[in-house]
Amino acid sequence: MTRLISFEPLRDFFHRRQATRLDEQAAGLQLVIERSASQRGTFVFPGTDTVATVEVDGQHVGHVDYGRNPLGDRLYINMIQIDPGRQRAGIGLAVLWQLWRQHLVPIVPIHQYASSDGFWYRARRRLAAAGAVLEPQLRAEQLDAAKQRWQHLVPESEAERTIREYWAWVAAEHAAGRPAGPGIR
Repeated sequence: MTRLISFEPLRDFFHRRQATRLDEQAAGLQLVIERSASQRGTFVFPGTDTVATVEVDGQHVGHVDYGRNPLGDRLYINMIQIDPGRQRAGIGLAVLWQLWRQHLVPIVPIHQYASSDGFWYRARRRLAAAGAVLEPQLRAEQLDAAKQRWQHLVPESEAERTIREYWAWVAAEHAAGRPAGPGIR
């Protein structure tokens, strides 16, 4: 299959211009990773869940908690928290821009709080103007459906494998018309 690359000089010009502005805004920002792990039970497992400190010019100003699914095609934002005295200075937007530049995959907020709707609305507009993709939020009731995309990659524990094999054996014995053990009919 041949992929057509669109050439839209006007759009590309404005994307580069907005990207330059966002690069300038994020110039003094640094994400210092505190923890990055793949832990069973997290939304993105077996992907990586990361917590990073947000620093501006060497000063701690907040943190971000995000995860990348094992397919590597989405970055899920659990929370961006910026110190109250530093809010409304574009730091949250700069964090999203840095994550976009680093991973180059769509960013998906997980259950954004009503008080942050304005931030996410502005972030979507500003990042889209630079060519970045911010998808609609996922609410708690949508997480299981989203996880189904990568469940085939979740490793099976020894206990789960043993239980699955046992029930497969019971089903095979039942299909053959044999009792599958004492008291099982």
